[in-house]
Amino acid sequence: MENNRHGKKRLLVVDDELIIRNLLADIFAEAGYLVELTDDGYHAMEMLQKGAHYDVILMDVKMPKIDGITLCRKIREDFPVLKQKFLFLIGNVDDEILSFLQENNYPYLTKPFMIPELLNKISSILAQEERTAGWENMVGQTKTERRMEKRFHLSSYCLISPEDGPHTQTIPLTAKTQDISQNGAKIRYLGQELKPGSSVNIHIMDLNMARAAKIMWSKAIGELDVISGLRFMEPIPIPVTVRKAVL
Repeated sequence: MENNRHGKKRLLVVDDELIIRNLLADIFAEAGYLVELTDDGYHAMEMLQKGAHYDVILMDVKMPKIDGITLCRKIREDFPVLKQKFLFLIGNVDDEILSFLQENNYPYLTKPFMIPELLNKISSILAQEERTAGWENMVGQTKTERRMEKRFHLSSYCLISPEDGPHTQTIPLTAKTQDISQNGAKIRYLGQELKPGSSVNIHIMDLNMARAAKIMWSKAIGELDVISGLRFMEPIPIPVTVRKAVL
């Protein structure tokens, strides 16, 4: 595969329907993206294993050889850096598929979809990646280092307050952790996006632990729900019981 000499974002489309593939190819090319197409999830894995780089992977959920959910899990396992670069296309929505997408905060579109909505989803994924990369550079950590850091599943209530929280009248934000590592956590809550770069204190109830932290990124995932990534100013010890739940 040729290197991307023009700085354009590269998209991979995985869909077994020829009409859909051709339609997406035209839409993305017109929008200024570079596009690769395949009708087979196994072929998509081969392309990645040969060193192909993609900024977004758009895939159908239901395909004959390997379904989109299983393919997503395989790609995440072999290529952790792609974990947050998926966009799914769904025909008939069932509870199992919807549960997987919601638990992992993955964006999706139901068929038939509107072109502006599709392009907005792609733009949101790309913008989030750029914001995350920017804040990682500010704290001196590379993207590779962040992705390789082990994260553990932890669903615990936590309180988020300004850095000088105890000395202010601000009511702490109640949130719930989604995952945690020695150096950071992902939280979910109802409310507004937190400002990236702002300093806060986080008190994790189940661990009975408080730390100063910095907001690295924040995005809305629905009309009310928001997820945010925090980086601790000092590493925390991970209890043995939590270490068993590796993501």
